[in-house]
Amino acid sequence: MHDFQRQGARLFLVTFCLALCGAASAQVNIFTGETMKQMRLEPGWYNSVSLDSTYLAGNTELLTLRARCRSDYLARTYHGFVFGSLQLGRKSGTFFTNKGMIHGRIIRGLTRHISLEAFVQKQFNTSILLSDRNLAGGGARFAVMPSNPRLHLYLGIGAMWEHERLNAANAGEMNTRIVRATNYINWNGQLAERITTSATGYYQVHAKRIADYRLLFEGNVTFRLTTRLAFPLRLNFRYDGEPPTGIEKYDVEIFNGLRYTF
Repeated sequence: MHDFQRQGARLFLVTFCLALCGAASAQVNIFTGETMKQMRLEPGWYNSVSLDSTYLAGNTELLTLRARCRSDYLARTYHGFVFGSLQLGRKSGTFFTNKGMIHGRIIRGLTRHISLEAFVQKQFNTSILLSDRNLAGGGARFAVMPSNPRLHLYLGIGAMWEHERLNAANAGEMNTRIVRATNYINWNGQLAERITTSATGYYQVHAKRIADYRLLFEGNVTFRLTTRLAFPLRLNFRYDGEPPTGIEKYDVEIFNGLRYTF
């Protein structure tokens, strides 16, 4: 009976992630230190939920809400996970941020140094006129420092198919379907008993035009408060070499909040 209840709880969490972020936005840099930590654990299910918010009143009325959820399944030879994020922001009664994403990935270890991975993603981000983006791709990951217990460094190379639908007021709806190379470097380390840090940087370039590229970065420092509760500080950076007309080339986001793992 207890096993049935646990399986039901796991199914509910995955369903909750999909429902929360099914329309969902962000960027592809999901392969962070959180993923690497999961891959060193025992086989089984691992789940986490993060929530943060900001509220201002008085001269400026501002409200932002952000939720992230994740469900991992770890087996002897592979690791699969689903990740979702949803962010809403409203200022003086008008939404200025509305973005979300859902990302699924499976990783299959071949040797101690080499793994293969495949992923799919769906996202939207109204602040950069992105109505819908769909990604599918894969590649190889190489462990550069597999024996160091406190610092782990990985390199990844691959390719992805990208379908974007932009909704620009001056140009109407635009659809693009292209192939991009996607390459990343990831590192994560243990600074102290209760402090960990990680970062992932991506370089994604059009297969036929190098001027069309994106740089993505996500870095974080996490302070573990208890066995299950942690306080993460996170920085996101996005640079687009060829953004839609009227959209800035870069975005910077800084977050802090609480993460509960179970």
